[in-house]
Amino acid sequence: MTDLQEFRRGKLYDLIAGLPLILWFGYSTVQLRPNLAADARAVLMQPDSLLANMRFFALFAAVAFNLLLIYLIVVRTEPVSRSPGVLPRLCGFAGTFLGVGILHLKPVSLSLPWQMVAVALLLVGGLGSAVVLARLGKSFSIMPEARSLVTSGPYRWARHPLYVLEFLTLLGTTIQFAQPWAAMLALGVTVLQVLRTVFEERVLRAAYPEYESYRARVKRFGIV
Repeated sequence: MTDLQEFRRGKLYDLIAGLPLILWFGYSTVQLRPNLAADARAVLMQPDSLLANMRFFALFAAVAFNLLLIYLIVVRTEPVSRSPGVLPRLCGFAGTFLGVGILHLKPVSLSLPWQMVAVALLLVGGLGSAVVLARLGKSFSIMPEARSLVTSGPYRWARHPLYVLEFLTLLGTTIQFAQPWAAMLALGVTVLQVLRTVFEERVLRAAYPEYESYRARVKRFGIV
C-alpha cells in the first residue's frame, strides 16, 4: 500500500473530506436560528396552539439533526471500503443537496389543514431522522461507504430507514412551495436517493458477507 493510499484510509483524510459538510450543516444551523427563535416566541404567545408547537418542534428537530450530523462527521470511524467511480459520489452529493433548491422557490399560501399536514410530515420526518441517525452513529456517511454494519433498532424494519424519514421531510417541504417545480425537484431527489441505496448496498455486500442474509429478510424501505 502506498503512502497516499494509507493516507486516504486514515482519519485525517476523512475529516478533510467531511469539512465541506461540516461547514454546510453549520451554516444551515445558523440560518435556522432566527426562525427557531420566532417559533419559540409564537409558542410563548400561543401555548395552546397545536400548529405553533408543531412548527417549533419540527424546526428544533431540524437543528438537532444538523448538529448531530456535524458531530458524527467528526467522530465517525474510518471507512472500511468505498464505492468506486464518480456516479456513486454524484448520487450521494446530489441526493443530499438537490432538495435545497426547493427552498429557493416561491412559498405558497396553504389552508390550515394543509399547513398541519406539512408541519406534521416535517415533525415526524425530522424527529425520526434524528433518532435513526443517532442509532447509525459512527457508521454515518454521505457517500456510499462501508464503516460498520448496523442491522438493529430501526434497521430491523428497513434497510434504509433514514431515507424513509427523509422522504417524509421532503414531502412536507414540497407541499409548501410553488408547483410543479417543487414536485419535480422532489422527484429528482427521490430517484437519486433510490440509486444511492443501490451503490451503498453494493459496497456493504462486498465488505460484509453477512449483509446478504440481512438484505434477504429486510425490505429496502420497510414496505418495498
